[in-house]
Amino acid sequence: MPGRVRSSRSLAGSASNATEASVASGTKLSQARLITGADHFSSMVDISGLCNNGYDEVLAGLPESERDVGERLRRHLQFFFMDPMMKWRVRHQIPFKLALQVLKIIFITIQLILFAELRMSHIDFMDDTNTVMRHKFLKEWNDERDTLVYPPSAGRYSVYTGADIIIQFAFMVDAYYLIQQDSFASFSYDTSLVHHEKRDEVLHGVEAIATSKIHFDQIPPLELCIDRIANVTVFNDTYEFDISEVNDCFKLNFTEDEVEQIHNDSWALEAVLRKRGITFKPEDALIISKAELRFKLRTIHFSPVSTDQRPECYLIAVSITFDNSRHTGQVYIYLSTVISYVNLCNGRVLQGGSIAADTIIIGVIDVLVLLMCLASLILCCRALVRAHLLKMTAADYFEFVLKQKLTLSDRLEFLNLWYVMIVINDICIVLGTVCKISIEFRDFDNDLFTTTGILLGMGALLVYVGVLRYFCFFSKYNVLILTMKKSLPNILRFISCAAVLYTGFLIAGWVIIGPYSLKFRTLGKSSEALFSLLNGDDMFATFFTINDSNTTIKIFGTIYIYVFVSLFIYVVLSLFIAIIMDAYEIVKDRYDHGFKIERSALHEFANSANLHIFSTNDVCEEFSSRNLLRLGGIESVECFNVFAHFREWCQRRRDARLPYNSFTNPNLVIRTPPTTPITSPDQNNSQIRLPTNTVAV
Repeated sequence: MPGRVRSSRSLAGSASNATEASVASGTKLSQARLITGADHFSSMVDISGLCNNGYDEVLAGLPESERDVGERLRRHLQFFFMDPMMKWRVRHQIPFKLALQVLKIIFITIQLILFAELRMSHIDFMDDTNTVMRHKFLKEWNDERDTLVYPPSAGRYSVYTGADIIIQFAFMVDAYYLIQQDSFASFSYDTSLVHHEKRDEVLHGVEAIATSKIHFDQIPPLELCIDRIANVTVFNDTYEFDISEVNDCFKLNFTEDEVEQIHNDSWALEAVLRKRGITFKPEDALIISKAELRFKLRTIHFSPVSTDQRPECYLIAVSITFDNSRHTGQVYIYLSTVISYVNLCNGRVLQGGSIAADTIIIGVIDVLVLLMCLASLILCCRALVRAHLLKMTAADYFEFVLKQKLTLSDRLEFLNLWYVMIVINDICIVLGTVCKISIEFRDFDNDLFTTTGILLGMGALLVYVGVLRYFCFFSKYNVLILTMKKSLPNILRFISCAAVLYTGFLIAGWVIIGPYSLKFRTLGKSSEALFSLLNGDDMFATFFTINDSNTTIKIFGTIYIYVFVSLFIYVVLSLFIAIIMDAYEIVKDRYDHGFKIERSALHEFANSANLHIFSTNDVCEEFSSRNLLRLGGIESVECFNVFAHFREWCQRRRDARLPYNSFTNPNLVIRTPPTTPITSPDQNNSQIRLPTNTVAV
């Protein structure tokens, strides 16, 4: 009986909506007994397989209360499956969600364009700063290494002897202490002691920070961290290793004389480091795994081409790593930077004038996008909840009144995946917009920039994909959607088989060819190389990069590439295209010979009554909210009814402007008095009042 109680509650709320007297008590179980009580179940018949006229006959044979619920349910289903244009014709209902989606697309596009400009300006600044740091602190770094080409024109930046390490280290120390003298940029040291006595001074330009010199004692020291093993000893031609990991960090507080000596002679650094217990002798090659030099700088970024032309202060955390983890004699050197925004530049406040008009426009657009996405999110969630309630009501009515269970496909008809996608993209855009607003207030870092870009980009992608839903309303523009929908099951089955074959080639190529080719060195690179071959790209380079020092591997690699290309390009891709073309031919044939209507109990019940798509007063009244099921009575959707109330208010205001609702003379209209309430002994004093009728004389 739990199913019957649930059915009784939902159907009672719908039946009580038939009149104004029982709206407030529509969910009471006492009223439900009149509709789906046990007294009427004995008279039910199994109508599975009935045609449209069969549903009319069954509804005609039901008691009045159940027939009224059935007719309301049928009208509600008809209205539910209408597209926005048809709803406008039937009830003059403004498609708020459609209009909101169109406006949302326009403003989101503008927002993304502005954000992309801000993002690209920030990325260009970071890339340029990284390039400057490499040229400043890496000896003999040239422009060829700045370009990203494949295969690379030069090998990895490395040193090979202990003397080279000392020379590189001395070059970095000298460049650090001369950063303000040799740079044509506004670099300064990360210290809050600069101009301590003038902390309240306001900086109005970028020249002051570039030209201000500080005392040597105020320059922050470099930090050197060394990762090594505990010890290596040699006794009787035997190496004994203590492989316990040790991490030592040193503050390199060089004196002014030591810095001057290093500037004049790079080898002076060896003696300076030896005083502090740091050596890079040949016997240290097996002990030291990694050495990392760290320091921080500050700079001012001012880009007049950006939409926001205010000067900004950034903190640059520089890390230069000497990587000897392989212990092969080749020490890799690479420089990395982490750039973050700071409010103060060494105690000084940057002022670039008043807020620009572009900043105000960007803020207004962000707020509008945020409000529209929130409204769209609420509307779509409301539609999904009401669709779920309608599904529950329809399922209960079919099961307990019509004695027929809805199939899974019928139940899925109530789940609108387009709305689900809109909910997802609204959430992404709302979160991305909040992050973007925080970026506009200069509270950001690189991770926040990346997160904002991902959220806004994915949200915009789903928004534009959602536009395809409205193309489905036109028979000439929905070929793409129908073809994808028809071919998707077969494509998924085909891809599952092709993925197994692809994985086999992937693992085999990685294991066998990986040691002899840069393109197969890792599992990820192997997959990228195979996918490039799958698209016919870079074939000769793949053959050429296989090392020919091993003849067996060279022959195997050649055969491997031939087989993979022949199998996947000429067989797998051809079958993949054939599956799509087959689905397209089916869709095209349906266009030419008419669509075959698939039989469904839900749609047959909804279409069992004739639907007049042209707009008349009778049709508008028939599909008005008063003559449909009252799904809003459930507490879970009461919070969404503000939009329905607003729409009804607009309808009343529009109707109030008209002197007459029809050409009927209102003086000749006689309204019959309300009929007497019909009371059932099972209703526990609950009354159902029949609707009053308007009769024209």
